[in-house]
Amino acid sequence: MKPVRLPILLAALGCLATAWGEPPVRTASDAFETARIKSGLAKAGLNANYEIVVGNDRDLVEDTAAHLLQRFLRRASLVVEIVPESRATSGKRRILLGRDANLLAIRTLGGAGAIDIRRVSAEDDGFHLKRIGRDIIIAGANPRGVLYGMYAFEDFIEGGAGGRLDLRKIPRFRKRASGPEYSFNRHANISIADLPEEKIAYLSRMGVNQLTDQGIGNLDALVESDVFPNRKAFQPELRRKVLDFSAICRKYGIEPYLWIHAPEIAGDEDAYPKEAIGVVKRPWGGDRHGLGKTLCVSSPLVQKHYADMMRKLVREYPDVKGVLFYNLDARSFLCTPALCPRCQAVCHDSPPDLFNPWETQARLVTLLAESAKSENPAFDFRFWGAVHYHDEHFEKMIRATTGFGSLAASWTGSDRSIMVPDAAQPTASFMLSRKIARERGVPFHLLCELNNLEQVPKSLPFPFHISDALKKFDRWGVENLTEIYGMVPEHNQVNSLIMREFQWNPEQNPEKVIADLSVRQFGEKAGRLAYQSWEQIAQAFDAWNDISTSIFPLAGSQFMLSLGTSIGGLPPPVLPDVVNYYDNLIQILTNVEPWFADDYQRYKSRAFLDKMERMNAHLVQAEELAKQAVSAASDKEFVDFAYYEGPDGRPTRRQYAELNYAPIAIAESLCRQRHDILRAYLLLKQMEMARQSGDGVAAKAQKNLYLKLVREDLGVQERFCELLRGFSQLRPCYTRTSLTEQEIADFLSLTEKKIEKLKEHLAAEGA
Repeated sequence: MKPVRLPILLAALGCLATAWGEPPVRTASDAFETARIKSGLAKAGLNANYEIVVGNDRDLVEDTAAHLLQRFLRRASLVVEIVPESRATSGKRRILLGRDANLLAIRTLGGAGAIDIRRVSAEDDGFHLKRIGRDIIIAGANPRGVLYGMYAFEDFIEGGAGGRLDLRKIPRFRKRASGPEYSFNRHANISIADLPEEKIAYLSRMGVNQLTDQGIGNLDALVESDVFPNRKAFQPELRRKVLDFSAICRKYGIEPYLWIHAPEIAGDEDAYPKEAIGVVKRPWGGDRHGLGKTLCVSSPLVQKHYADMMRKLVREYPDVKGVLFYNLDARSFLCTPALCPRCQAVCHDSPPDLFNPWETQARLVTLLAESAKSENPAFDFRFWGAVHYHDEHFEKMIRATTGFGSLAASWTGSDRSIMVPDAAQPTASFMLSRKIARERGVPFHLLCELNNLEQVPKSLPFPFHISDALKKFDRWGVENLTEIYGMVPEHNQVNSLIMREFQWNPEQNPEKVIADLSVRQFGEKAGRLAYQSWEQIAQAFDAWNDISTSIFPLAGSQFMLSLGTSIGGLPPPVLPDVVNYYDNLIQILTNVEPWFADDYQRYKSRAFLDKMERMNAHLVQAEELAKQAVSAASDKEFVDFAYYEGPDGRPTRRQYAELNYAPIAIAESLCRQRHDILRAYLLLKQMEMARQSGDGVAAKAQKNLYLKLVREDLGVQERFCELLRGFSQLRPCYTRTSLTEQEIADFLSLTEKKIEKLKEHLAAEGA
């Protein structure tokens, strides 16, 4: 383990009483939790005659486990001391908390065969939780396993302490990376608030052992450049936040990763000398010719800049485990060889008109990765490189790249998705990424999204497809998983709870696990209705279950079927210019991945529209069932599982049912709006074709159908406004509707403007 920086360690010790002390009983939910703990402890026979025995030489994470356990017991007014093994009190009953390597009592029990932890690799986070006589044993294969064993003990007590206590668990997936927020929510992210310990603790309780989130990082913002000192990109406040939360992560055994991308002209373009600047023919955006400026990675000045920046990042953020590198998106592009003499001189194989020549990509990644390794050989430079390359260009690029500490790819070789169709098989890019990782002796990480993605509303529940995806990943032999967004701790969403269960044991029966969870969170009647709503969501997603291609419409950047609002906002109104809007979306995606051009054209087909219709039909049923669950759920009883210790406390069953309902209702409305966009696109195209062929009768018929659609969509928009107005009455909005008050107000204003435009168009057409 890396040494803790002294100022942060002193600060942590200074507030130890606050951090680990007994939380005050302030609300009805606090009283409910305290009563459950007292009941479970009484049934288990735990009393003040116990002490928590830890190793003389213990890890920081084991200290966290001991203090969290002590605080948990204090919730029931049970004061239990933490003592090192050498000072354990004779005659006291013990809660043994530690490892075979540092606790003699656990080593002795392991030698006698009473517990089984010695055979578990220290690379795995396994634990054995067992009662032997009057002693409670919490034995971990590593410090994190000790912490997870302590969490399991708390669950056992809060669950009523029924049955024999003997639980041995080893997670099926070794690395389980996720984020502490939904980084594309501009109203709630690290750029506007600190990342508090409560959220990091929540990640830990969900079994997350690596922190990855697209909103946390960016090389240019985190360190200052000695080569280009005049640019205005460094953000000292972000630096403070990262230093603070990465030190907290160490307490919980979570390895923080930062999201970085390059090259990019960060700050003022005029602050860079001309010899550092190159030109890119972008796949989208840029000037009227599609051109944009970028830092030229073939420039010696730029190379020195990035080498220095990577070494600084590693040196100045000692608690950061690594970075996740992704580029050729947003503002980060390589020079197009034909537009840059320096890059043309080194790109002998890539076509001259590319935004992604493989030679300069390989050189850049190698420079960054090896610079990081030169500062700290244990620093992990994780490279996600498959998404913008195909076939032999990807193989050439990845084989020419050196220095990376791990590789990442989605099963599609393209963007991440929230489901894996039954017809799917891992693509060639996925298989090659894994093969190269094995050849280099570095870990391979499958990129996925099990909680939130830009294509679905925040915290939309889809538990059946989470369990299904994890079963398939396990069957494919995947060992490590990486989400680049992650969960929303304030929502303690169903997805996170199911993700935790199936990352540890993907062989469980999904129907049984999900049904049990629904009842424990919502109650008997409401739980059955919530379960049925999730079944309908599963069937909605399964409209795409026969797709075997790697282009999948419920993936990251597939905006034709975006049911969420985080990128691109709300769908546009179904006015005639929707034809250009839809064609431009398809063209941008084709420019980025031209090898999928035929697949993208299918997004314009009647067959695609039929699938959208089928999806929407199931979402309509899911919304109605979720709405019934709200009415059936108690506003007096509390949910069983509430692991986030936020300011709003444990939600009631009804509040949790409201949070279940809101994203489903948003998904249904936006699915219908997206469906109407494609309907309008097809009708307007057919109308134009009829006009060009001189068939006025057909053109008029198509126009009438289009105007009818506009009137229908007007009703869809008005119902969406009613939904948003209802959301605005619920407080707190964020934990009952998944939207902040500002988001609701913004969406309501935008939708009202769409309604006005639709009415104006109908009036102009005399309809």
